[in-house]
Amino acid sequence: MLNSFIFVVLPYAALALVIFVTPYRYFSDRLTWSAYSTQFLERKTLLWGINPWHYGILPVLAAHFLGVIAPGPMKALLGNQNRLLVFESIGLALGLFALFGCLLLLLRRVNTPILKRVTFASDWALLYLLAAQTLSGVYVATYMRWGSQWYLHTAVPYLWSLLTFNPQLEYVTDFPLVFKLHAAGAFLIVALLPFTKLVHLLYVPFDFLKDPPILYRWRSKGSE
Repeated sequence: MLNSFIFVVLPYAALALVIFVTPYRYFSDRLTWSAYSTQFLERKTLLWGINPWHYGILPVLAAHFLGVIAPGPMKALLGNQNRLLVFESIGLALGLFALFGCLLLLLRRVNTPILKRVTFASDWALLYLLAAQTLSGVYVATYMRWGSQWYLHTAVPYLWSLLTFNPQLEYVTDFPLVFKLHAAGAFLIVALLPFTKLVHLLYVPFDFLKDPPILYRWRSKGSE
């Protein structure tokens, strides 16, 4: 029952929400599409949190997607033991880097009263989910070694079976609970995506490249 919920119900529910809710929100309420900039409210902790988060998580996500879209070349790349060891070490380091950044961003929201006014329930839910997801990923990388190798022979065929609407749970049902929670967290994040500010990731703002720079001026009593 738990396996069916995590590996069948959750992924298809998340996919349906992304397909139907995302365009509805895009065309009905564009003002909430972009993430609010909080750099003017607090920038010191933001600098130390946002850079490790992005530089850590983006390569990890890219590696996950490469395994799905190009499993053959990835198997050839990781077939060498030395390359596999290097790949695993870099992946773990990036995961820890991302975890550090995510926790810092979460603490920034918690410890800065002015930010709480522009932080909604969906933001808190997403931040906690991202932190838990990164933590579980670091755990898997540490205690379920050579994940980049067995991922190609288990999770990737399962994901392809989802795309063909023929879920083959035998690839993933025997994994430990922490792996299942990691998978459930990924599907929950995708499901929440259309309801949060993170949805702006789905929009490629090419038109913004043509816009002139925006000039900000501070208003103070002395300048009036």
